[in-house]
Amino acid sequence: MLEVILNALVLICIVSSYFVLSGFSSGLTSGGFGSGYYPFEGQELQQVRELDQQFTLLRAPLLYGGLTLCVVMGALTLGVLAAGSKHLLSLSWTWLLAEASFCLLASLGYGAAIGVFLHFALQINATDVCTRRERLYARNGLNWMNCDLAGTDGGAAAFGILLVLLYGASVILTFRAYREKKFYTNHDSNH
Repeated sequence: MLEVILNALVLICIVSSYFVLSGFSSGLTSGGFGSGYYPFEGQELQQVRELDQQFTLLRAPLLYGGLTLCVVMGALTLGVLAAGSKHLLSLSWTWLLAEASFCLLASLGYGAAIGVFLHFALQINATDVCTRRERLYARNGLNWMNCDLAGTDGGAAAFGILLVLLYGASVILTFRAYREKKFYTNHDSNH
């Protein structure tokens, strides 16, 4: 169950990262931040809008890739959890091996996904679009919009690392259950 919850937390971090980093001008159509307070005017406002749009387009694959991974893995994990909720002796050998394989692949897959996510997030933050955007925001005293790795990106990676560890622990627990089933089956057949 923790794996399903952590998948949801990774999903929340990825979505919130996208919207937090979408910039100040993204809220202009709905009234903006601070009840109509706009630190940008004229040409600067147009530049901010263009740079925000370019930056959000660069980050869109991270959003959609993260959404897909989290939803699919969360649903599969919930399915494995539901199917494996029977008593140990009523689970088949094949099912236990399939569950161990799923958990191993999930652990390795999440490890790879974290690396890919952080690689591309840092690569996007190193672009000229991000640097120009950071300078434009800083010129108006908005130092929170910078090209450092966002806390929400770090949060997604941290929860992802916890998922790698939990899926790895699930592999160990599944093999332990496999051995217990083997012991009980051998013990019952001897009596």
